[in-house]
Amino acid sequence: MSKFKHPIDLKAAADAASFFVPVDVTLAELVQAHSLAKPRLELELRLRKWCDPVHGFGHESAWSISSERLQKAAEALVESGYATSTVNRDIGALGQVYRWAVVNRRMAPRGFVSPTLAVKRFEEKIRYVASSEQDILSLRLAAKMGRDRLFTLFVWMLVDSGARKSELLQRTWQDLDIAGGKLIVPRTKNGDSRTLFFTPETMALAKRLKPGLTAGSGDRLIFAGKNGITPICYRKKWSSMTGMLRRPDLRVHDIRHWVAASLLRNGVGVGVASQILGHRDQTMLLRRYGHLDHMSLLEAQQARWKSVSASTAQLNPTWSLSTGLGECHIHQIR
Repeated sequence: MSKFKHPIDLKAAADAASFFVPVDVTLAELVQAHSLAKPRLELELRLRKWCDPVHGFGHESAWSISSERLQKAAEALVESGYATSTVNRDIGALGQVYRWAVVNRRMAPRGFVSPTLAVKRFEEKIRYVASSEQDILSLRLAAKMGRDRLFTLFVWMLVDSGARKSELLQRTWQDLDIAGGKLIVPRTKNGDSRTLFFTPETMALAKRLKPGLTAGSGDRLIFAGKNGITPICYRKKWSSMTGMLRRPDLRVHDIRHWVAASLLRNGVGVGVASQILGHRDQTMLLRRYGHLDHMSLLEAQQARWKSVSASTAQLNPTWSLSTGLGECHIHQIR
């Protein structure tokens, strides 16, 4: 006996599906709807330039934008100086929005295929970071010598914790525990929360800069701009500081690279280092940062050369192995 009391009207179900009406939305509206449904991903901020009503696709129907146009727009960003990794992430973020609209919300027209699938991704070149301990100390000192104390605090907090830039710029004074020397990041890039730790010197500066106890002062961003709502853009100050140090190649994110490499170099386990840097997957640390510190690679290689030299001398005293910076020479002792 069938467990269904009434037969299923398959014909009616099929006929009802044929009258499906897609939701006609602009790209800006679609991205905004996605951000409301999944605020943790914060894709609306990343896709801001793509949703611009004048210079982007903001006012166009989300279903009418072709792969060819997205490809040309992406190429224009790369030609204007945007990093290929940034453009690739932008295209990936657009793909997430379209996939959400098709799979989770069924908003798209029947048979719609995301235009991002046909957009060719750009090759991301590995950027070797040759930053030494002295470079980081110089950055910290240069920031201290500047007039903007908030910028000093920003650089010091980056050096102490290896935080992502956005993790600091989006934090309020209420998030910062000065007495405990820590700051709670309720939601990181991967959606998890984590705690950043800072030195007493950094927290002493934060204590001097913290605004007085007034209504709503705790909700104010630590690095608030003039309007008190959006964070400060430190791009010009960073360029000025690195130019003064004659290291214009250094980027803000390089501090995070250096912290990651420094942790591994000092024997911190991958699991602990991953938690410090806020990586959900331990392999992400090794894949993204384990190979970036060129100086560490060179030092490890030179240590190996010395070991080989000692072993060779013991086996055959008539030969020795001498090492130089990035090269190796074998010569016979006469």
